[in-house]
Amino acid sequence: MRFPNATITTIDIMRHGEPVGGRMLRGSTDHPLSEAGWQQVSDAVMQHSVEGRMPYDAVLSSPLLRCREFALWLGEEFDLPVQVEDDLAELHLGRWEGKTHAQVFAEEGSEQMNAFWYNPSQAAPPEGETLEALDARVSDVWRRLLVNPPGKHVLVVAHLFVCNALLRQVLGQPLSNGLVMDLPYAAMSRLRHERHALGETTFVEWIGG
Repeated sequence: MRFPNATITTIDIMRHGEPVGGRMLRGSTDHPLSEAGWQQVSDAVMQHSVEGRMPYDAVLSSPLLRCREFALWLGEEFDLPVQVEDDLAELHLGRWEGKTHAQVFAEEGSEQMNAFWYNPSQAAPPEGETLEALDARVSDVWRRLLVNPPGKHVLVVAHLFVCNALLRQVLGQPLSNGLVMDLPYAAMSRLRHERHALGETTFVEWIGG
C-alpha cells in the first residue's frame, strides 16, 4: 500500500497454457488446453496458494476453451465465482486463424505478417480484427473491473494480445507496442489498484512472473 487507508484491489493476469495443436496463429480458433497446458496453468496458480487455498475472491475468463475450462475448474475446485467475459476473447486473426507461420508464409508471403509483428496497430490480419477494436473492448472490461471489482483479489485468465492490452491500461504504451510483452504460456502478472483520498492509482508489482 502506497496511500494510507487506501482500498486495494489486486489483479493477477495470467495467459493460458499450451493448447492442443501447439504453437500456431490461433486467435479465436477454439482449442482446449493440452495436458502440458493444464500442468502449466495449474503450477502457475498453485505457486500463489496458501496452505492449499487460493488467494482469489473471483476469476474472470475469456470465453475460449483454453481459458474458460481452467477457470471453471478452478472455481469449482476452490469454490470461487467465475465470470466469463466475452470481451476478453483473443484478437481475431482473420485468414490466419488456425494456421502456422509457415502456412501463412507459403500461402501469402511474409510481407503482411512481418508488418503485423512490426506494428500491429497499422497492419491488421487480412479479414481480421484491428488492434484498436481489441483495445476498445478490453479497455471496457478494465473499467468495469475497477469500478465494480468482484473481490479484493481477482484472477484474470486471458490471451497474449489481451494480457498485453490489459497491462497497457496501466503502462500507457502506444498501440504500436501492442505486443511488446511476449509473455510465455501461463505467465502471470500482478497489478495493484488503490482507491484513496486523492483519487485512484494502479501499480505494476511484476510482469510475467
